[in-house]
Order: sequence, then C-alpha cells, then structure tokens
Amino acid sequence: MSRSTREILLERGVVAPEVLVRAEAEAARTGRRLCSQLLVMAAADERALAEVLAERNGLPGVDLSRSAIPTSALELVPRGVAETDGILPLSIEGGRLHLALASPEQAERTLAEVRFVTGLEVSTYVAVEESLRRTITAAYQALEQGAPEWRGFGAPGPAGQVEVVLPGDIQLPEGDEAIEVGDADVELVEADEVLAGADEAPLERSAEAPIEVGVGEGEEVVHQVSAGAASSDRRRVLVVDDEPEIRLLVERSLVAKGYEVDTAADGEEGLAKVQARPPDLLLLDAMLPKMHGFEVARRIRADARTRQVPIVMMTAIYRGWRFAQDARENYGAQDYIEKPFRLDDFTRRVEAVLEATASRPQPQAASAEPWFRKGKELLLAGKLDESLQALEAGLALDPFAAEAHYQLAKVLRAKGEHFRAMTSFERAVELRPNHFPALRSLAALYTEKGFRRKAAETLERALAAAPDATTRDAIKSDLLELLGA
Repeated sequence: MSRSTREILLERGVVAPEVLVRAEAEAARTGRRLCSQLLVMAAADERALAEVLAERNGLPGVDLSRSAIPTSALELVPRGVAETDGILPLSIEGGRLHLALASPEQAERTLAEVRFVTGLEVSTYVAVEESLRRTITAAYQALEQGAPEWRGFGAPGPAGQVEVVLPGDIQLPEGDEAIEVGDADVELVEADEVLAGADEAPLERSAEAPIEVGVGEGEEVVHQVSAGAASSDRRRVLVVDDEPEIRLLVERSLVAKGYEVDTAADGEEGLAKVQARPPDLLLLDAMLPKMHGFEVARRIRADARTRQVPIVMMTAIYRGWRFAQDARENYGAQDYIEKPFRLDDFTRRVEAVLEATASRPQPQAASAEPWFRKGKELLLAGKLDESLQALEAGLALDPFAAEAHYQLAKVLRAKGEHFRAMTSFERAVELRPNHFPALRSLAALYTEKGFRRKAAETLERALAAAPDATTRDAIKSDLLELLGA
C-alpha cells in the first residue's frame, strides 16, 4: 500500500514532528504541497524532499538545486506549455526526453501531447513543486538569453548533469532475468536464455467557411444501416469525436455518400470498437476524453489485428504542416484535417483515403526474417555491434516484429544503452502484450533506473502472462518486495 508523504517524512526523519505540524498548517493556508512548504520554510534540504517524493510516487526524483540542465532540451517544449502544465525538460538521452514534473498522477494527457509534439518517448521524474516552478522560469530565461545551460545553485558536476535520486532501496534480483519453461522444472535464468525452444522458432511478425451544425435537444444520432450491413460491400467508417455536433454532421454526410457509419464519444470507446471490428477507415479526433487521440492511434498501430486500419486525424488544436507530418510519421495517419473544415473538402479527402487504401496489398516482410535470424545469432555469439546492425536492418523492413524489438533491446542493454533498450522493450510489449520475457526484462530495467511504479505495473502484466503457477508465484514475490509489502 502506498504511504503518504507525511509518513515518509517522519520515517526518514527529514523534519521533526513539531516542524511538520507547522508546515502542514501553513500549507493548508497557502495551498502549497507539503514538500513545497517545507522547502519555502527552509526546514528541509531539497534532495531529502526529492527522495521522499520519489518514494511516494515510485518514480526517480530530481534535485533541481544540484542539477545542470542543457537549454537545448528546453527547445522541445514551449515555455508557455511548461509553465501551464508544470513540466520541465531535463535532457535527451537514449532517444528519450527526460521530463520533471510535480504531479505524475495527473500528467498522462500532458505526456501524450509531449510525445506527439516531440516524436520522442518520455521518461518522467518527480520534483518538489516550488523548486520546479522557480526552475522553469529561470531555465527558460537562460534559454532566451542564449546560455547553453541553466545551473542550480548547488550544481557541482559537469554540464548537463542532472541530480537524480532513486526511490527506496528495494531492487529486483540483479540482471535481466526471465523465466525459462522447459519440459519439467522451472528456473530463473538470464534473459538471453528466454523461453525454451525460442531460438529454433521463427521470429514472430505481428501480422472555406467553417462547418456550422446544431443538434436539437434530445436529438439522437440514428444509424441508417441495417444490422446485416457488415456483410455487404458498403465501406464502414468509425467516427471518434467528443463533440455530438461533429459526430452527427460527419455521420449524415458519409451515410449520404453510401458509407456505413459508427461513432464513439471518447478514446476508450473508440479503441474498443476498432479492436472489436476494425473499420475501413477511422476518423479520429486528437483531443478526446479518457484516452488521447494520439494514444488511440499509437495502440492501433501497435496491434497486429488493427495496424492496417487507415486513420484520418482531426484537430482544432494542433495546426500547421509540422504537426501533420508528425501525425503521419509517428502515428501512421493517412491524412490530417484541421477544424473547422469545409464539408465538401472533408468528404473529398475521406473518399481519397478510402480509395487509396481500398486495394492496397498487405505488407510483405518475409525478407526481414534473415536479418532477424542473423541478428539473434550474432547476439548469442557476443558480437553486439554486428547484431545491432542486422536487427536494425530487419526492423527497417518490418517494424512490427515484436521478437526483433526484444532482441534489439537485449543488444542495447548489453552495450550499456539503457534508455534505448527501455524503448525497444516497450515497443516489443506494445506489439505483443503478453511477451513474457520482454515484460520481465522491462520490469527489471525500470527498477534499475528508479521507475518503481512502472516496474510494478509491468510486473502485474507479466503476472497475467506467466506460463505456469510456479512462475506466477515468483513474480508475486518480486512484486510484493517491490511494493514493500
């Protein structure tokens, strides 16, 4: 069970109980968070407070007062966004953006947007809110003044060194461990030994006036297609938008053109409908409740059953060619339509995408398999650089091979490129959610790097994918140890 900030402060002896009582009273008066209030009162060192927050949130903490932040990282997030959302780019390492924030539990939507805008995976670190707010102001001022970095007053290290503190002292067993399942006993082995027989099995490939429309009070969208339409030649379009007026307008216009239309009002409902019955085209709003539109698109592309569904993104927020290009490159969108739009232009572009994708052949990735096999053999032989080149060549031909991403992650980790390895492990489990060795290895890497909460989430997924009762018991033990139960 997660402990409160107050409990951890007292347990660690960061402040005396009487000081804590005064800080709580003042925090209630000022609206500050407890650790921020202690920092303002100079009652505790920022590193000690960052350690408390790291323990509380199961994420690495960051002591900004002892950090040096390259201003080049700040160029990825506009100052207004950083100040409004309370986020601070710390660095770019291993192709990932490392980001400080004060409230991880409220950051999912913001992080989805940052991933889209930057095209990078994001690793989050928790910071004391008062220090974070001050640092955002000072660091962006340094950027505007042309300084190469911002340095905290106590930063002792070289340029670009961020002072990271890890949560707690609990670690999973050392090494990249997985479970090998043989014909009899189950035993823990190094991840290079993965599921028995896997070395012989083929690597799996996971197969001009804006619109104006009103909806009368109580009016419902009525689908004008019979229940048997799924078996007809009628093309099916799924419209996912949280605005009833947009859903109604788009549905009526497409039904009039002879299409079957289904609708969803939020990201979770839209994703569920795509997975249950993939449409011929998905019209997807970027800003959706429950699940961000870009996250919906990412999950659709990661699923072998749905990755060929054509997607047209719709947005009233992200404008310009750069966002359109990112939507196409990072999320596989066939088109990107900005709101408000002319209805005739909209239907023309929808029809163009449907026509272009109606008879496209399924991608053939057999030519990638020799590269994957060669990469795996080279990895087993310890030839890491050659293995890396072979796996990357294969993935350029078939980017949806889960096992190849897993093998690539092992190569990268062996080379000491931990954050790139993390991204490849993540990609493997996106493509094959029950990839047990990848889940196990990813949990170990998250733990090593201090992302304890993500490690626990990943172990829970590994628990569901475990091949037998003995393995499940081993994972339960690791999970309980990780959670400090």
